[in-house]
Amino acid sequence: MRFAAPLVVALVTVAAAATPAGAALPTLAVGATTSAADTVGSGNTCAGFLDERTNLGALGIRRVFASAGQLPPNDALNCHNNNGAGLWFSFKTSCTPTAVAAGSCDTEIQNIAAAMPANSYLTYFHEPENDMTGVQFVAAFSRAYTVAKAVKPSLNVVPIYMSYQWRTGSTKVTNNGTGGDYEIQDWLVPAAYADAYGFDLYWQASTRGSEPDDPVAVNADPRMTRWYNAVSGLGRPLTLPEWGIDDDQGTRASRGPAIRASRTWLTSHNFHIVAYWQMDNWYLGASTFPAGGYADPDGVAAYQELVAAATP
Repeated sequence: MRFAAPLVVALVTVAAAATPAGAALPTLAVGATTSAADTVGSGNTCAGFLDERTNLGALGIRRVFASAGQLPPNDALNCHNNNGAGLWFSFKTSCTPTAVAAGSCDTEIQNIAAAMPANSYLTYFHEPENDMTGVQFVAAFSRAYTVAKAVKPSLNVVPIYMSYQWRTGSTKVTNNGTGGDYEIQDWLVPAAYADAYGFDLYWQASTRGSEPDDPVAVNADPRMTRWYNAVSGLGRPLTLPEWGIDDDQGTRASRGPAIRASRTWLTSHNFHIVAYWQMDNWYLGASTFPAGGYADPDGVAAYQELVAAATP
């Protein structure tokens, strides 16, 4: 089905094309993404998520990551079932993408899908651009999608791209119409094999020239608008599963204006999930901060406003 539902925000884890889409997303849901090394057991725990709730409000989506075909851990499943932390599980397999496309990891994908809660979110190989070609990714993700949906049709299976790397001058971008795995169209999973599309976005002041200065709304970032223009006509909802803002030069600027302005744009442009990334310099709301993190009361207040607007 097409997603007519509203936005979900998170703070930052072989059927035919007629495979049914997942459950409709809520109008607005807010969550958190925390992981020390993008893998299960690396510090991405329910306890950490609940600490983020203490600081940021009633977060509703929680990302969890696996690197080699692990099942979603009990900590994630219990957090989903007992604490309302809607699970978004990002996994990689023990097979190469080419082998996944050929069906060699079907059993692994089936087992992961079977373990997932109904109406949860599943991503195969988030941010794939550094690890394969666009052709390889589309083939592998399409296979993973159809295998997972055959097991549990209510899953929302979503590709996530590293849009923050698609900047002018990047070796991953040509934008000259010739294709060859260096343009967005080479990476786009067809809408028949995607229940939504996800784009990760980061910026910080020390990268001025390649990224916008802080703080800015996401629609002021040419990388976001480039991806939005590429997918907005495909009839699927959009998501921002990882979002990081850091002013790491001079006086620390509040991230509040960027968050407030971004909310206005995102909620009017078919974005249903937004997840802020709680790691390193990006930290926004937590009881303790790692090296590089800094307190930002106005930024926290702005995210709390976003959380307060969320719907379950």
